Amino acid sequence: MHSFGARAAEMLGMSISDVPPGEGRIYVQTKGLGGAKEACPASPGAFAWRALDLGELAQDGHRPADDESVWWTLRGPTPPLTYTALRAVPNRINARIGANITLHDLRHTLCLRLIEDPGITLVDAQQVMRHRRITTTSTYLRPRIDEVISKVHEHYTRPKPPPQPLTGWAYDPDDLADAFGSN
Repeated sequence: MHSFGARAAEMLGMSISDVPPGEGRIYVQTKGLGGAKEACPASPGAFAWRALDLGELAQDGHRPADDESVWWTLRGPTPPLTYTALRAVPNRINARIGANITLHDLRHTLCLRLIEDPGITLVDAQQVMRHRRITTTSTYLRPRIDEVISKVHEHYTRPKPPPQPLTGWAYDPDDLADAFGSN
């Protein structure tokens, strides 16, 4: 989730066929597309973890079909993960470490990291996050004060070109007389 910015509902709606190995992308049913699935880039690490999870399921005698859920619980006969169970994961972690992290915080973290990368444009981050409006993505823009100070200092210390005299141009004497009166 941290590498592809999925919302909880998008994660839980994924099936095994939505995570094709070797493509570097996953498919999620995004909100607002009328049921269409959209390709999203995912890190190689996401696929490695997915393979490990499927390997553990296979050791337990469960091989999910292509149309079955990607996410399973570790309790009982491996039922698909529910929203309540998914929310319980960070809650248990928070209780152990004294934090207050939500699943949506992982999504925010991804967007902030994407925007901080000079090789990724704001439009690229918008696409990954599946934001309908660029203004939603732009709320993640956070100028670094040391960079701002450096750029403004450079602006003030940059040599200014000497003013260029205006040639071939003059005030109309009648306009000057109208503005200031005649002598």
